[in-house]
Amino acid sequence: MNYREDIMKRKLIKTISVTLLATICFLPTVAAKKTSPIGNQIKLTKVPNVRDLGGIRAKNGQHIKSNRLIRSSALTHLSGHDKWKLSKRANVKVILDFRSKSEIKQAPDAKLHGTRYHRLSVMADPKFGVHTTAQYIQQLAAKQPNNMELFYEKMVVQPHSIKAYRSMFHYLLKQKSGAILYHCTYGKDRTGIATMLILSSLGVPKTTIMRNYLASNHYLKSTTRHEYRLMKRHTHNRKVLTNLKRSRTAKTAYLNAAYAAIYHHSGSMKHYLHTQMRLSNKDIQQLRKNYLTK
Repeated sequence: MNYREDIMKRKLIKTISVTLLATICFLPTVAAKKTSPIGNQIKLTKVPNVRDLGGIRAKNGQHIKSNRLIRSSALTHLSGHDKWKLSKRANVKVILDFRSKSEIKQAPDAKLHGTRYHRLSVMADPKFGVHTTAQYIQQLAAKQPNNMELFYEKMVVQPHSIKAYRSMFHYLLKQKSGAILYHCTYGKDRTGIATMLILSSLGVPKTTIMRNYLASNHYLKSTTRHEYRLMKRHTHNRKVLTNLKRSRTAKTAYLNAAYAAIYHHSGSMKHYLHTQMRLSNKDIQQLRKNYLTK
């Protein structure tokens, strides 16, 4: 091999090496897809506890697709940039509002361009969640220590609540593309039950569902502190303040109360989804096809 051929060979090897390196660097990182039991936070200006469930892993090794299922608190105070982020970046196409008629009237969601809105009130009382400060203090003073557990039981057994969550699955089955965003006021209780049912239908283990539920404590921390400080301006009654904390906290015992009620009335989560949510095996398969990816 002469000198000129040797130079050409070296240049060729260098070119191939650079090309291979570039190819490796820009290959899609499907295998390294990030998964998270709590989903990924969508940071909005004044709306806390907004999370894309994308990345949550099911028992079969698949995970939830990004920009398909979003849990949230009320969308009352969306800024212009927040609206853009939800409608354009997160691709929200459907909003399901679990609040009561009075809650919605008092603090309606900001309108998002190109989305369909559906009210699915979980609680039968049309005035649920709306009260003056004096009324709220009286309610908190009257609550028993197990009030939240009873509330969670009610959300999975009372006919009105079952009807609302059944309607939720109707929309989940219909939505083949874009994101469904569902919410209540704080995105913790009614939304927590909704998430438990959705993740269960997708085959996500209970331990993951519980971690996702408890994450609300982190995302609502500043909101809860602010509300507690405001309440202390009106009363120093220890029972009132303790019950306020209980009602604004996500606890394992609360979600376990819902699970226990489901097991007691239906025997298993699977049977509950079949009988109360009226999901057939074909429906379950369709949900997993819609929202899970490898």
